[in-house]
Amino acid sequence: MTSSALYQTVSELTKSELLERANEFIFSTGLNDGASKLCKANMKYGLSQMHLIQEKYGFEPKATFISSPDETISRNEFRWNSGLGYGGRLNWGNGKEKIIFLNVKPNCCGILVGGLEELPDPYNLIKKVDEIKSNELYHNNMLINWDFGISNHFVNCFETKNLSDIKLPPYIFLIHGSAPEFRAPKDSLGLYIDKSQPLKDLAIEEQTKFGPQYILLDSDAKDYLKLHEKALKFSNAKRVVIADRLFDYGYKVICNQPHQFLKDYNNMYLGSNCTDSISDIYPTTLRADIAAYLFKGKKNLSITALNNLNFTNRAEDLELLELLKNACILPHGGGYSLSDIEDVLDILEYKHQRYFVTSLKTNISRLKIVRDVGNLQFEYRGRDVVLKTMQLDLGDIIARLNPLFSLKL
Repeated sequence: MTSSALYQTVSELTKSELLERANEFIFSTGLNDGASKLCKANMKYGLSQMHLIQEKYGFEPKATFISSPDETISRNEFRWNSGLGYGGRLNWGNGKEKIIFLNVKPNCCGILVGGLEELPDPYNLIKKVDEIKSNELYHNNMLINWDFGISNHFVNCFETKNLSDIKLPPYIFLIHGSAPEFRAPKDSLGLYIDKSQPLKDLAIEEQTKFGPQYILLDSDAKDYLKLHEKALKFSNAKRVVIADRLFDYGYKVICNQPHQFLKDYNNMYLGSNCTDSISDIYPTTLRADIAAYLFKGKKNLSITALNNLNFTNRAEDLELLELLKNACILPHGGGYSLSDIEDVLDILEYKHQRYFVTSLKTNISRLKIVRDVGNLQFEYRGRDVVLKTMQLDLGDIIARLNPLFSLKL
């Protein structure tokens, strides 16, 4: 498929043609392991739905996914069933077109990086955490929901190994958390379409050939974006409030970066740092047993990287070259790695549900057919993600953070 993809009437295409077309709008920088392949296989379904809806409402059907090296599955069932993977930037316009796809489910998750002059005592931190959790803590009159012990949210401490001229404190802590307070607040609009009834009542439900998508348009999209901006500020502030109490003897905020958020009406960072501010510092965390890293951001992808990835011609044909040159992606973590899956061989569809036929690493002639990827065995990837990040020149490493201890409470 060539540039003719731009001139097709999307609604007239068959399902297989829609999926083939959508595949052209996936620009993967992932590791191409089992989780990466599952992400790409699922993502073409989400993009196909978005293309149909874009055309219906008079927008260019050019929704695009640019993955970061931590490209992987989404273990959130609703998001995955909506045809969405994780690890990268999802774009469906110039940032000003008032249409928001709600199935992306922004949660305003991010990481605060703080510097310490002395290594904290884990026992004292545990006592402080218990004090925080046993009392009601508010910010801007909103009760804080402690979410630093669920999923992959945490409080971690590291020893700093400086790798640049930027002077950093000898010890670093990371606080990873989101804003569950805004997902489905009582009697008011929430961020999560599958949790907030007021949002579902407001949204337009679009039934496509591949399943339902929920959207907001015009003033409703504007109101939602305002709510999201409020939630994003709250999430950032919440991590500071927690840090102030855990490290009340003094610390330095090095950065406080979101990695799962709406940047504007048409850009969703799905588990990826947004490096549009090249003066900022961005964290990339891997497993608890290996080092994390701090990066200086870069505007990317470079022409060299685009050429090496064989993206240039396709991007030019689809009139997406400027978008890719300003992707501004950087992994926030290693992403999920699936211990037994080697490849995606086929996809079986039944009642808008997708069953992925996969081969196994131990014996590629043996098949595992999965629908709910959230129940698959997984671990977190290691340094390969950082090596791919450096290979693509997505940022400059300024520090290696050697792990000392991790708290999940």
